[in-house]
Amino acid sequence: MKNKISIEYAEAIFAIAMEENKTAEYYEDLRLVDSLIKESPEYLELLMSPSIETAEKLTLIDSAFVGKLMENTISLIKLLCERNRIELFHECFMDYEKLYNASRQTAFVTVISAVELTDTERERIKASLEAKYKLSVELRCEIDKSIMGGIIIKTDDAIMDGSLSRRLQDVKEVINK
Repeated sequence: MKNKISIEYAEAIFAIAMEENKTAEYYEDLRLVDSLIKESPEYLELLMSPSIETAEKLTLIDSAFVGKLMENTISLIKLLCERNRIELFHECFMDYEKLYNASRQTAFVTVISAVELTDTERERIKASLEAKYKLSVELRCEIDKSIMGGIIIKTDDAIMDGSLSRRLQDVKEVINK
C-alpha cells in the first residue's frame, strides 16, 4: 500500500515538473531533501512526532526550505507531513527518480567492486551496459571489500553478481550437495 501511495505523490510532482518544464530542477530539489534526511534522520523523526502540532511542523519546514527549494517541492513536503506520510519521502524521491530517468532515457546503475575501478574499467562497463540496454547509463560506483573480487551490477530490474564471494558460495553449495 505504501509503495502505491508514494508512486501517486511522485507522479503528481512529476506532472507538475513536466508542466513547468523543470524536471531536472525538481529532481535536484528532491535529491537534496532526501540526502538531508539521510544525513539527519532526527529531522524526519521530528516531522513524524505526534507530540508536535502540525502547524509547528509546517513552520519548521518553511524555516528550513523557503528560499532554498521550489515552492511545489516545499508543498509536497508539507502535504506529506499534514497527511502523516512524511516517512514516505524517500520512496517518493525514488519513484520520482525512476520517472525522471525514464523521461531522459537514462538508467542509473550501481557497480560494486572490491577495489576502486579505473577510468578505463568504468568506461568499458558503461559502454557495455549502454549497448545492452540501449539507454544512456550513469554509473554509481561503490566499494565493498567483502565481495573479494569481481563486480556486482545493480539496475532497477536486476542484479548481476559476478563477485568472487558469490562464486565461492556457489562452489560451497555444490560441494555440500
